[in-house]
Amino acid sequence: MRVDYIARKVTLDDSFRQLTEKKLAKITKYFNDILDMQVEVSQERHLYVVDLFVKGKDFDIKSTTQHKELNAAIQDGVDKLEIQARRAKTRLKEHKGRGGGARMVQDWEVEVLEADSATTGSRRIVERSSIPIKPMTVEDAILQLEKSSDQFMVFRNANSDRINVLYRRSDNNLGLITPEI
Repeated sequence: MRVDYIARKVTLDDSFRQLTEKKLAKITKYFNDILDMQVEVSQERHLYVVDLFVKGKDFDIKSTTQHKELNAAIQDGVDKLEIQARRAKTRLKEHKGRGGGARMVQDWEVEVLEADSATTGSRRIVERSSIPIKPMTVEDAILQLEKSSDQFMVFRNANSDRINVLYRRSDNNLGLITPEI
């Protein structure tokens, strides 16, 4: 586990770093895929301000605490992170548990037309492919689309059990199409 430290107006000794890493080890029991941990410590007047950031594959959690003692501020921050980690872990389990089981994944055929065929009037299919339609929530679809380089994602909404299309807009936002039947 690698932890990055940022100190502002404070000097951090090795005993503080060891204590922090020992406390942050609590978070690793919730997630195996932690990518980055960052501890930012600063002093404002008579209070120590500790910002803790943990970035993982499927989650980001952070906490900010203030206390008169540095060790107490770390303990409070790690306690807050642990609560958030527990929530994030149950959220991930619920989302993954919803989509599995009895439902079948369907394929949807996609046809790509030539660029100039729409203007000339003669449309010709230049590529065909099948896209698996997986049941997932809109939030899961957003995560999947952000991870991929695709321009759109077709999925079965786990909440409404309807086919939806999530797509990238030219203004760097996302659009959601929900067909009416």
